[in-house]
Amino acid sequence: MAAARPHSTEHEPPGAMALAEPRPARPRAAPQALAVKPLALTPSAWAQLAAGIASLALVSFPPQAPALPSASPARAAEAAVPNRGPAGRDGGFGSWQSGTRSCSRNLAGSPQSTCQLVQLDQQVEGLLTVRFIAPGAQKDSVNQLVVVGLLQPQSQPLLCQQGLCQPAGPLTTVVSTVSERSFDGRGLAQGLPKVWLASGSCRFEGRSVRCEAAAPDGQRWQANASF
Repeated sequence: MAAARPHSTEHEPPGAMALAEPRPARPRAAPQALAVKPLALTPSAWAQLAAGIASLALVSFPPQAPALPSASPARAAEAAVPNRGPAGRDGGFGSWQSGTRSCSRNLAGSPQSTCQLVQLDQQVEGLLTVRFIAPGAQKDSVNQLVVVGLLQPQSQPLLCQQGLCQPAGPLTTVVSTVSERSFDGRGLAQGLPKVWLASGSCRFEGRSVRCEAAAPDGQRWQANASF
């Protein structure tokens, strides 16, 4: 018997042919990592960058607001507030604050309203900051009218020791700026402070302080307190 011939597919229709095995996919090349060169800055450029960051921090995180004295028929006792900063002239640096017998001041575009606390800050040589502090609209919040001025030549700076200060005598300042600031019950700033270049004067004498100031745009402030 003749041997069987191998099956031939020459005359089979294309549809009868077996499908060819798929070719294996080529592996994708791994993406090349981008080379990142370190930013090269000159020493002066680094100094400018650091100064900008420091300025932003000062604007974003103003000093914590002092607590208002608790309500009492008796006059609140004077209290010196410790602070940190560069030493000022003669008397040193620091703060002094007191509750008030009477106190009134106005914010920009608003009528006179009462305040409860006055604070004097001496942080820079020849410069004095006067704060008139009152309760804010929200619970435990406060707002401040802040008047900054240069001490006049015959004025006595605050006498301070380890950040605790006492007035040494009458003093007068020439106002340079006025600002308004608000803080919530945790002492965090509510928005950015409003600041004006202004002219005017503040006088601290005996048991009273009086400030008057005006800005070029017509805004005016008047603040009075007795202790």
